[in-house]
Amino acid sequence: MLLQLQEVDAISTDDTLLAGIAAQDPRTKIVGPRFTEEPYGIAINKDTPDLVRFVNALLERRTQDGRWRASYQRWLTLLGPPSSPPTPQYRD
Repeated sequence: MLLQLQEVDAISTDDTLLAGIAAQDPRTKIVGPRFTEEPYGIAINKDTPDLVRFVNALLERRTQDGRWRASYQRWLTLLGPPSSPPTPQYRD
C-alpha cells in the first residue's frame, strides 16, 4: 500500500506477488533479477494418500496438456517467458 501511496520507492517480495501488484497498478514495474529462487509447495496430510495421488496426477495432466503454460502466460507474463514447469519433487 505504501508503494501505491508513493511513500516508498520500491518493495521486494516473491515474483508472483510482484506480478500481481504490477498488473493492478500501471505506475509500477518489475526491475532487476530475482534475489532468490523460492519454489512453492503443496502440503497434504500424509494420512490421505489418495488425495496426494490425485493432486500429483492433476499437476502432471496440467503440465502435459499445456494448461500450466497457458496459466503462466495469462497471469505471470510480466515475469518474462516461462521456461518449463518446475520438476516435481514428490514424497509418497
